[in-house]
Amino acid sequence: MAAIYEYTGVVEKVLQLQTFASGFTKRDVVMTDDVGTESKWPNHIAFTFKKDAASMLDSVREGQRAKIRFAIDGREWTNPQGQVKYFTDLTGLKIEVLNADGSSTEPVPAPAEPDFPEDAGAVDDMPF
Repeated sequence: MAAIYEYTGVVEKVLQLQTFASGFTKRDVVMTDDVGTESKWPNHIAFTFKKDAASMLDSVREGQRAKIRFAIDGREWTNPQGQVKYFTDLTGLKIEVLNADGSSTEPVPAPAEPDFPEDAGAVDDMPF
């Protein structure tokens, strides 16, 4: 099982959905350093949302502060000349747009109602 990491920053760009001949789709979001940590040489970090996860970026806009949960994926590829190359991806699993105070803009789901049978409290069902 891959480790899951989090990165909080500002959305610099949301790139267009890419579809390949194989049918595989992906969409990248580029994040920069978080508010208050600006530097002379900011980081520009691309996270890739693959397949159905790409739709998570539909409502994300440039300039928003966001937290991304991601996994680090790596693979090996041998080109036709026999050279082995290595690729590393930061695969986005979830993106959460944040308010200025760092709280989530997503509503907190209501707790689920317990699923008890109607006669769960009946005395004659007790084994003792």
